Amino acid sequence: MENYKLSISSAIGTGWEYAKKHGLMIAVILLIVYVATNALSGLFGTNIEMSEAQRIGERMGRGDMEALKDFANLYSSTGSTIASLITALVEIVLYVGLYNLALGLIRGTYTTVTFDAFKLPLMTYVKYLVVEILVGFISGVATLLCIIPAFFVVPRIVLAPIYIIENPEAGVFEAITASWNMTKGNTLAMIGLWFAFVGILIVGFLCCCIGAVFAEVIILFATVAAYYQLRGDRV
Repeated sequence: MENYKLSISSAIGTGWEYAKKHGLMIAVILLIVYVATNALSGLFGTNIEMSEAQRIGERMGRGDMEALKDFANLYSSTGSTIASLITALVEIVLYVGLYNLALGLIRGTYTTVTFDAFKLPLMTYVKYLVVEILVGFISGVATLLCIIPAFFVVPRIVLAPIYIIENPEAGVFEAITASWNMTKGNTLAMIGLWFAFVGILIVGFLCCCIGAVFAEVIILFATVAAYYQLRGDRV
């Protein structure tokens, strides 16, 4: 596979341009999903946990040391587990659809924000989840080994989830291998792009709630732009 050089400024510039065109609608979608998942967390988890916390507090006040153990296990309650599962599933659907939308907008398949981007085979969502788990596992192992391997391994495999969305017929390990090959010779550039994303997020947070969400939209498009650059497409 021929290797291409990543231009951080070009990727961020592309992210900014597409965010200006389509970012408001995507930011609204993100905001609605965030509010909805937080509401679900409150519905399934918070009310149950608060009442349980009160009972545990009363037991601790009576000197019941076993209450300390129950307090430590408080957030593994059934309600919290349900809320966490629902939130995870919503986030998987959300990011698969948004990455596919960004891929289509930059490629020209889509001309506007459309929910057609979410109409993907179920297996695509499943493969995306598996790839995310594998990337997280590999990243965790690299981090445990030493910070240096993590810094040079993680940037090489982070594009695997996008690859599997664009190539749903590919295998999960094929996606990770493709990301590894695409980013060859661009490790430092990928690290630099990550630091640039951190800076964008900081600026977004300083601009209050909608600014933080809009920053995520810029990062979404910039990540896809970087993917296309490393794949050899001009964006």
